[in-house]
Amino acid sequence: MKTWLLALQQQLSRQIRDNKLPHALLFSGVDGAGQEAIAHWLINVLLCQDLTQNRQQETEENLSQVSEETTSVPPFIFQPCGYCKTCKLFANDSYPDHLTIVNEKNTIGVDAIRKLSQFFEKTAHIGIAKTALVNHADTMTVSAANALLKTLEEPTSQSFIMLTTHSSDVLLPTIISRCQKFEIRPPVGKKLLAEYKKQGNDAFVNLSHLSELTDEATAVAFTAFRDKVKDYLSAHQYRTEILTLLVERHDGFRWLEKVLVNLMRNQWGWPTAGYENQQKSVINKQQLWQVYNLVQAANIKLKTLVQVNRQFLSEKLLADISVVVEQKNQ
Repeated sequence: MKTWLLALQQQLSRQIRDNKLPHALLFSGVDGAGQEAIAHWLINVLLCQDLTQNRQQETEENLSQVSEETTSVPPFIFQPCGYCKTCKLFANDSYPDHLTIVNEKNTIGVDAIRKLSQFFEKTAHIGIAKTALVNHADTMTVSAANALLKTLEEPTSQSFIMLTTHSSDVLLPTIISRCQKFEIRPPVGKKLLAEYKKQGNDAFVNLSHLSELTDEATAVAFTAFRDKVKDYLSAHQYRTEILTLLVERHDGFRWLEKVLVNLMRNQWGWPTAGYENQQKSVINKQQLWQVYNLVQAANIKLKTLVQVNRQFLSEKLLADISVVVEQKNQ
């Protein structure tokens, strides 16, 4: 478990100990932040037989021996035993009192959510608690999200639903309001690099950049793309190459946003790795801001439209950018 998740583990452990864990929890963060890992750990803790049997005794001992003012107490974090019947079944994805909802064809349909509702209507087979995990909850269709609302509004006893997402902004507000939301924020810059034992001097590096930092081929591809984008903005070159990458590479739009953000930081005098001492003129601040907004709007469509035409979206984006760039010469 990554170090930035430890504080959240402590908070959830205290809620379990005090019987204050909510029925529905939403873990949100960028891809790789650890929302799936923390949900998996929490479900395993809730289902573990050994933990359940010893929780009351351990809690009473902790409360009698430790005061609120004690500062030398090690972090209080529940851990599943790993060897009881439920832990073994859960590890093998065969525990009958847990259900994981997976998205098919990039969406979670209403039938999958109805299956979840029916799952909670039945009593537990082995333990007391029943759990469900909905990964990538942002991919639920509108009808699926509306079906989930009823389950969230009328929870059964000892039932827990975990939702994970990296785009909580596209979830229905009514879904969010019925969950306790945990926004996972990994460290950035040198602290994040230290987590992965990497070297670097980019103060703005974050978890979404790790593929470029940890894979040499990806780093080379990103550098080549970055240079082509700058040439496209300054001289309208490499349109075909940029279009191909935006269409074929899943992180193409993220790369484009990253290039633009770093160009804006460089224009304002903020040092960013790979952009220092750039003498090449691109476009002015106002135009760069317009281009950035165009990319953001395209990103929103890419996230929210179920059957978006990536080819058309990319072509239109580059055409709109060209209009902005051409204003420089007018």
